[in-house]
Amino acid sequence: MTVITNDIKQLSPVAFIARTIISLGQSGRLPITSWFQEVMGIGSGTVQKALQELKKSGAVALVSRGHQGTFVVSWNFSQLWDAARMPPVHILLPPRGSQEATQIASAFAQQCSQWDVAATVSYLRGAYSRLAALQNDAADIVLLSSGSAQMLLADPLTPNYEMFDVGNGSYYRPESLVVVEKTGVAGSRRPRVGIDSHSSDHQRLTRAQFPEQDCDYVEVDFTLLPRLVFLGEVDTGVWHQETSLIPLDKVGLEIRPLDKPQALEMANAISSAVLVVRAASPIAQLLRQLDFAMLRRQAMLPLDTSNPHFNGVPVALRFR
Repeated sequence: MTVITNDIKQLSPVAFIARTIISLGQSGRLPITSWFQEVMGIGSGTVQKALQELKKSGAVALVSRGHQGTFVVSWNFSQLWDAARMPPVHILLPPRGSQEATQIASAFAQQCSQWDVAATVSYLRGAYSRLAALQNDAADIVLLSSGSAQMLLADPLTPNYEMFDVGNGSYYRPESLVVVEKTGVAGSRRPRVGIDSHSSDHQRLTRAQFPEQDCDYVEVDFTLLPRLVFLGEVDTGVWHQETSLIPLDKVGLEIRPLDKPQALEMANAISSAVLVVRAASPIAQLLRQLDFAMLRRQAMLPLDTSNPHFNGVPVALRFR
């Protein structure tokens, strides 16, 4: 039996047992009393009193099946989460500017509000860095593209994570991956193409759209590509399109669709957003309560900053 928690000694028996029940899920079998005694350093009477308190409050219904053990029959998820004294759920997103990621965070907070579950967000560049933050308990959920998730979580030695797929177009909306270049500039020399080594998606898309034999790669932060093209530091590159305060055509830039078949195929294959959590954590059970069909619909809506759930997700300044 594994329950992820870093503050066992600070938790009450009720809170720890509630977290254990959430981690197990409905129909889960509770550990035997002696396990709780050993882990928490408490007596059997205290364990039984905590279980009775959870049952009496209506947070959970349990049934004893003799030598088979005690099982979770049903729960009131909001009451059980409150009893578990869970801190706000911290979701780690890609760098600021991604409309899709912002919408997912807002939609996540909106659904969680039905159980009075609070959420915070922060931002970190690079899928590998975000996954490392999850591994180091600096985040509860990380948002990756399906392409990054497939690459980073393919190793069977990877810790036990669970992936929740939001659906095609939820990380990269259709036609949101484009090429940025200066308007009317003829290609008189080998183009300098921006490529971001911190992003496996950007590297693969760039190599598919701009084969290495036809250009010179320049290391960039792909979120800054329009600025770098404008300043003349690179000639072109693949960009994840976002809303700009100044229209690009007003500063002599233009965007065009990806046009290489390999790049188009890849853009579609990696377009889904994936929420990654530790499989043994209460957060994984929280995600299993979500309506992912609704989450995808909400994520695909136009960005609405007047939405109370958009403004209700505090930004935790743990990362920049």
